Amino acid sequence: MTREQTRHSKDWYNWLSRYYDVFIDPFQGRLRRRGIEYLNASCDDFVLDVGCGTGRGVARLQTAVGADGHVVGIDVAERMCDLTRGRLDNGSPSTVVCGDALMLPFDTDSFDIVLVSFTLELFEDNHQMTLLEEVRRVLKPHGRICVISPSKSTSTIVSPLYARLNEAFPKLVDSSPLSVSTVLTEAGFEIVRTQIERVLIVPVELVVARCGSSI
Repeated sequence: MTREQTRHSKDWYNWLSRYYDVFIDPFQGRLRRRGIEYLNASCDDFVLDVGCGTGRGVARLQTAVGADGHVVGIDVAERMCDLTRGRLDNGSPSTVVCGDALMLPFDTDSFDIVLVSFTLELFEDNHQMTLLEEVRRVLKPHGRICVISPSKSTSTIVSPLYARLNEAFPKLVDSSPLSVSTVLTEAGFEIVRTQIERVLIVPVELVVARCGSSI
């Protein structure tokens, strides 16, 4: 995203936040829950949820890591962050940061796990690499990432149609499908597991990967 695109995205998701759990999450939540299951978080893991939205993923991840673990959610939209904070129990060790995924405000080697659910596809190709470079930086050696995104890896007509709709109506269809496994491999991750699911008729790729041994 350019700065102008980031501002429009922030405005759009601030507006959408009040309707997100009703109209969007019923379609995305099932795959987010599956991705969290595949990450197999341990009871003391430090976890980052990039594009945390209304916080359902943060809450579920905190349950997975328990009181000894810690979950951080980051989102560019202030109202999404407010909803996430409101979802967390009093005394929860989870924290929420309003910030830019392209410049993650965290130290190197901070997290064991990163979840990027229905977020990577919102960025243009070069910025997808920037985001994944930032994820690699904040992940500990051999740390794990799960990316869930509309996919163009299948041969159906739906993915190209989805991409054309994004070109024609970028404010309404604000993402474009990608080959998640390919993008992660190009960014230096080792693929652990990949799975194609459907949200309505749209193919969605769920990929778990880890930092390579040289990282």
